[in-house]
Amino acid sequence: MSAAGLFFTSLLASTVRLAAPLILAALAGLYAERSGVVDIGLEGKLLFGAFAGAAIAALSGSAASGLAAAIAAGLLLSMLHGWFSIALGGDQIVSGMALNLVAAGAAPSLAAAWFHQGGATPPLAAGARFAAIALPLAGPLGGLPIVGPIYRDVLSGQSLFVYLAWLAVPATACILGRTRWGLRLRAVGESPQAVAASGISVGGMRWGALAVGGALCGIGG
Repeated sequence: MSAAGLFFTSLLASTVRLAAPLILAALAGLYAERSGVVDIGLEGKLLFGAFAGAAIAALSGSAASGLAAAIAAGLLLSMLHGWFSIALGGDQIVSGMALNLVAAGAAPSLAAAWFHQGGATPPLAAGARFAAIALPLAGPLGGLPIVGPIYRDVLSGQSLFVYLAWLAVPATACILGRTRWGLRLRAVGESPQAVAASGISVGGMRWGALAVGGALCGIGG
């Protein structure tokens, strides 16, 4: 492969990989928006999820423990946002901005206090990371012109969460457009009074949407 081809496949592979957390955060924001909650604290949830996941994975040596901690961190911030904006009826923009500021300050401060590495978490060992997944026939098909290197170097060799992020897009479209829960969630965002009159809990639907968004942000982190 030429130097230009290597550069292109490397750039494309990085784009696919780095887009995964942004996709998950965007889907989290979509669930919140569809429920009628403005959530601008997505960046804070990603950051705190990344910190919690890296810290717990470094301490335990387990990638699964790090994932659980990241999801828990995302859920915690989502519940805080829900408490301020749903339970207390506060300004949703202020609440989301506050979460971003708290996460931006708390993550490096806790990392500095726990690991004494200038606000960073320690490098993770192999067992504390999710390994790259090689797709079937990536090696033999890599010799094909054009599509071979893309399949071998771009689509194959990504982590589990990259594939989950891209699959989450059509899954979210199906959930919001074709399931009872998704249709109710959209109705809550469009006409909460009508939904409440039909006996459906508007607050419960919004809490559920924030919980889904928090889990997605935690995974993205």
